[in-house]
Amino acid sequence: MLIGAILNLTTGFLIDRVSVFWLAIVSTSLTAGAPLIMALIDPHWIYWKGAFFAQILAPLSGDVLFTVGLIVVSEVFPERTQALAGAVYNTVAYFGMSLGLNSMQVVSLLVTKGTSYRDKSSPAALLQGYQASFWAMFAMTVFCSLLCVVGLRKVGKVGLKRD
Repeated sequence: MLIGAILNLTTGFLIDRVSVFWLAIVSTSLTAGAPLIMALIDPHWIYWKGAFFAQILAPLSGDVLFTVGLIVVSEVFPERTQALAGAVYNTVAYFGMSLGLNSMQVVSLLVTKGTSYRDKSSPAALLQGYQASFWAMFAMTVFCSLLCVVGLRKVGKVGLKRD
């Protein structure tokens, strides 16, 4: 929660000073480290050795892109329809988040079900499913970074006051 609050404040201060392209690239690249750490983590490691850093990196991209998206929606739509546009953006964002979470659950369940362990609820079987979902998350985050490179290469700064 603390990292999210700091991140949102920092994004608010940087949004009109730094290009959206760089905000998106840096945040998605750093966020890709979270599932990578979790995919490679040894379950016997203490929390502070790996999972702590993954938890710090995980919210970066989502918070930055959500803030940038809302500002872009506010700038693009006329004042009379901004509330509706923001509501639609919020709905689509949460739909995408739920779709992503459910996809990772399916990956985890299918890999766990396909393991050679008899007891599919054993820690070893579950670990294989969790690791597979973390690898899938890593691939999706890297893909998101590539989309940012291609799709946002010509986007400059947003949130600039225009008189």
